[in-house]
Amino acid sequence: MDVNALSQWIGDKVAPSPLIAVQGFANSSESEDEEEKLTDPPSARAWLVSLGLASPAIDVDRDGLARLIELRRLIRALIDANATGKQDAAANAKLAAIAAQHPVPVAVGAGGDVGIDLEPVGSVDGLIAQLIGVVMRAQMDGTWSRLKVCAADTCRWAFYDGSKNRRGHWCSMEVCGSRHKARLYRARHKTG
Repeated sequence: MDVNALSQWIGDKVAPSPLIAVQGFANSSESEDEEEKLTDPPSARAWLVSLGLASPAIDVDRDGLARLIELRRLIRALIDANATGKQDAAANAKLAAIAAQHPVPVAVGAGGDVGIDLEPVGSVDGLIAQLIGVVMRAQMDGTWSRLKVCAADTCRWAFYDGSKNRRGHWCSMEVCGSRHKARLYRARHKTG
């Protein structure tokens, strides 16, 4: 993964590496400020390669694209649960089935340290396995619960909540948070 490219693309409230890969992948869906990145196989391939999530050797066909979009939906459901506390049992069961078919790639360093192989992958299945491994690692190291989806219905951008109390709701307090506060203010001061 290209951490610099991912950081620049995501902008603010960036997750630490390697969780940034999952954050970037989750944000590939259409939002207020971004268009869909997984529209067709060629554009999906180009986007994945440009951010270092996949090697130039990756081949994304229609089936692979559908599997990536499904994985993104399931990951976004997990991220959404970090803010709402509501788990989607059906999404979790589907993710469990996908995880069973995609063993996490392992790398062993020169010092014998074992971890997820984070080299850019050359297949859709490899990317699915790698992203599931990153989610697992983040859940184990405690960073997962800080990855959330913006509470603004018009936004829904995945952001990393670095606040001390872990109670952030907005990808940007200056934009989404301010809009929410302005709406509340107008509602309280509405005349007639």
